[in-house]
Amino acid sequence: MTVKEYISAKLQTFGITLSEADLVDISLNADIDQEAEINSENKKSVEIGICKFIPSLLLRPQSVSESGFSVSYDTKAIRDFYSFLCKQYGIEDQVNPKPTVTFY
Repeated sequence: MTVKEYISAKLQTFGITLSEADLVDISLNADIDQEAEINSENKKSVEIGICKFIPSLLLRPQSVSESGFSVSYDTKAIRDFYSFLCKQYGIEDQVNPKPTVTFY
């Protein structure tokens, strides 16, 4: 399985279909060739690339309808996946900020 196929399959489970430009952006974030085979050595870089891409993905409309055809994706699930990746790789979660408490 190539990196490109892995990324597409991983996000398809959330109902997200990526454009070629999206795949290029993720590959550039991962600094990896999207035609390379996914393996244990590059999987971490690819998942970090996906994680860096998710905030821009969440800025898009959640659903699109046209001529009786509708496409939507589960934003809660993708936010949870993003949080999981952030924790796993020590990345600051910019989508699900932790509440802060201020003492006076």
